[in-house]
Amino acid sequence: MNAPRETGCPCNHPCERADINSALLQHGDPIRFRRGEVLWSQDSPATRLVGICTGGIKLVREWPGGRMPIMDLVFRGGVIGEVAALPGGRTVGTAIALSSGKGIQIPADRLQRLLAQRPDLQGIVLGLALQRQQVFSHRLDELGNGAVQDRLARVLLRIGDEVGLKDARGLFIPLKLSRGDLSEMVGCRVETAIRVMTRWQRDGIVETRREGLILRDRARLEAAAELLESA
Repeated sequence: MNAPRETGCPCNHPCERADINSALLQHGDPIRFRRGEVLWSQDSPATRLVGICTGGIKLVREWPGGRMPIMDLVFRGGVIGEVAALPGGRTVGTAIALSSGKGIQIPADRLQRLLAQRPDLQGIVLGLALQRQQVFSHRLDELGNGAVQDRLARVLLRIGDEVGLKDARGLFIPLKLSRGDLSEMVGCRVETAIRVMTRWQRDGIVETRREGLILRDRARLEAAAELLESA
């Protein structure tokens, strides 16, 4: 393993969260992942913490009846697998690559030794754990309330804010999101997600392209998202 760097992000794609997470991730090793790759399965031993440099990861959790809604989406600068800081910790969901990318990983045994030696890093990991808990709690409320189109509007706006690129067409999301991905995000049937997206495309709200999605009418998506908040 290379000697830890004193400052700066360990990857070649520093992001706005580097000043928070780099102190931890500089002790990791580079990895690559491919779209569809399963990094780990739900309720399995937590073997590593992973920071995302490029690409995206979805965290899904199996519910009774076979449903597997997406509980969190993690993109550049995000970290997953913080439960690896606990001896005997087990994963709370299945981590699947939403798109190909690169990251930094720290094996569980190294992470636990590091935290024992560096109490100053414990706050970073605790912050990650609390943030994940808040996201999961918010998603549980979101999945159970409001119409499908309102929930989908909120999800697309959140992804757009995370990774969207503004251009003349609107806000471009450079992710190949299938209708199955969209249905998992809002906890509905694939057919329902298809109907909503088809109507939005016809009305000029969202445009589906081979390379991703374009949010063409943000105002109408925001109006739908506000309906969910007021429900």
